[in-house]
Amino acid sequence: MKRYDTRNSDYTLLFGPVMNSNGNVRFINHSIGKESAIGIAVDDSEFGCRVQQEFPSIIADLIDLAVAIHATDRLTFQNLRQEQTHICVVLPVRHPELLNTTAFQDKLSSLLEWATGSRWLFDFPKRLDSGRIVEQQPLLSSADHYVDEVTLWSGGLDALAGLYTRLKKGHEASFMLFGTGSNENTLARQEHVFQKLQPSFPNRLNLCRVPIRFSGSILHQKNKISRARGIVFILLGAACAYLMGQRVLHLYENGIGAINLPYRKSAVGLDHSRSVHPLTLLKVSDIISELLGEKFKVQNPFLFWTKAEMCKTLAEDGRSDLSPLTMSCDSPHRQQPIQCGYCSSCILRKQALTTSTIEDKTRYIVPHGRKPAGDTSLYLQHILAQVSTLKDLLNVSEAANLQWASLTQRFQELDDIVDRTAMTENLIPADMQKYLIRLYQTYVAEWEAVKSRISVDILNQISDQQSSDNCLVAVQQG
Repeated sequence: MKRYDTRNSDYTLLFGPVMNSNGNVRFINHSIGKESAIGIAVDDSEFGCRVQQEFPSIIADLIDLAVAIHATDRLTFQNLRQEQTHICVVLPVRHPELLNTTAFQDKLSSLLEWATGSRWLFDFPKRLDSGRIVEQQPLLSSADHYVDEVTLWSGGLDALAGLYTRLKKGHEASFMLFGTGSNENTLARQEHVFQKLQPSFPNRLNLCRVPIRFSGSILHQKNKISRARGIVFILLGAACAYLMGQRVLHLYENGIGAINLPYRKSAVGLDHSRSVHPLTLLKVSDIISELLGEKFKVQNPFLFWTKAEMCKTLAEDGRSDLSPLTMSCDSPHRQQPIQCGYCSSCILRKQALTTSTIEDKTRYIVPHGRKPAGDTSLYLQHILAQVSTLKDLLNVSEAANLQWASLTQRFQELDDIVDRTAMTENLIPADMQKYLIRLYQTYVAEWEAVKSRISVDILNQISDQQSSDNCLVAVQQG
């Protein structure tokens, strides 16, 4: 009997059982009265190598939930500046008695509304099939595959710099790197960077990937505002950590990027991604713990580091060969150069590498490629405006309490972060405030030192574009 109500939904997604192949979802767009069927599958075969003797059925449900959120985030359009989008998701699971509880449903809906701005309603009917292959396989590995730390592996600069720092700090520790995605280029990059690191740290690195595949979606326009991607990554990473005998999942992200303060007062909160925000990690940890019936934690050991500080160990070892292998760009292009060089992520990448004295061998569209149309300086202007604001706020006094009051008068969310996460960071609130003050002071000082060098390429691009436009006007007028 149908238990879900779609009368107020903008979209309904009716999932069949999530399979290794030939899975499907019926996607209904109520606003235009259109329904389509899209194929979806997950390749979780690499979970056959694990420490956990049995494959818990609740972990299989956790994987299914991640896949369903990923597909929903990809297929639905969630406009951040219009009325809240309402989404209904129906997903068959092995343990509906756990996922349909009010406590779990409330936490899940709260997390996704916080991350995406949309209202998500879930219904979890009983899954009746025998499950995916890995659920029925005997254990393929031995305890030799035990690792000290499981971490998310995106193929980005923070993931590389964080891992390199952890490897150098813990000389004997071994790591399981977990990657996922539905983009073949991303999966290939994760593999490539891993292979380049292997010779420097023999017998200490392992790689596990769980790709998510779509079929029949070529005619369906992909949602470009992906707000739940980080949550999907964490849920699948948590499954990996649990199967490897761990109850902590690590991710490596600099504190400036994790907290991701808005650049301007007019910004809608979700203009900036909350993928690895401290409150997101807290909420996801709570959801996973609720589902597993035991404490599970998602931890970012670099919350109080800038991106440049994370890159310092790479610089000390002269590893400028590794950073060009990573991807930072928000809107990567299909042809070389792939990374644009002028989006906020590219700019912050350039700032970190310049500050840490790593030669940036990455080729960007700006300045190495064909000049793009439009003003490429907007992101830089926003970032520098925020840096100027932070500098003014921190310069009100040398007293930490007055600096904090100044910061939180402008960025109230910092108080919320401290109030809700200080305990999970094993800090008293006053100490966490001091760590965050130091983080932003360091960030401002870094920009003061390298601003002119970061700006030159982008400003030259604008100057060149204006000269070209002026020449074109002159020719047209002649």
